[in-house]
Amino acid sequence: MPDLTSRGLPRPRTGLYTRNAREAVNPVLDHGFVDAVRSGRVEPVAAVQAFDGPDVILADGTRLQPDTVIAATGYRPNLHDLVGSLCVLDETGQPLAVGAQTPPEAPRLYFAGYTNPLTGVLRQAGIEARAIAHAFRRAKARAPLLTPQVGDRTADTHQRGHAPS
Repeated sequence: MPDLTSRGLPRPRTGLYTRNAREAVNPVLDHGFVDAVRSGRVEPVAAVQAFDGPDVILADGTRLQPDTVIAATGYRPNLHDLVGSLCVLDETGQPLAVGAQTPPEAPRLYFAGYTNPLTGVLRQAGIEARAIAHAFRRAKARAPLLTPQVGDRTADTHQRGHAPS
């Protein structure tokens, strides 16, 4: 993994082999992610601490209002602390909706990698991630290109079905 500290991602404290030996996990390397960070299409932020209405509160205290949240918590998820108050989990703590489906209580909250079919978790997580990306693109395409302001001549003419002059 290249050094992305200048982009907000610290270097791992241990290498791949050490992490596998100590934690019994195989880190997933995604060079598409690295390219997206380098190009600025993805901006790393601190870990999500909580949700407060439309706000996402990060571990460093920053508040964001993202268009969409995708929960991909890794090998040891504890979703209850993070989203339990949103009524989006079943009695076992698993998401009620995964992939491109979103819970009605949180219409732009997506979960990937929480099912374990016989074909494998990583394969399924990839399928779900692609479905989420397609759903996100469709939602973005349906969104208005600009939000008209009250009294804006452009907004007024668009509402009457005319193009602004």
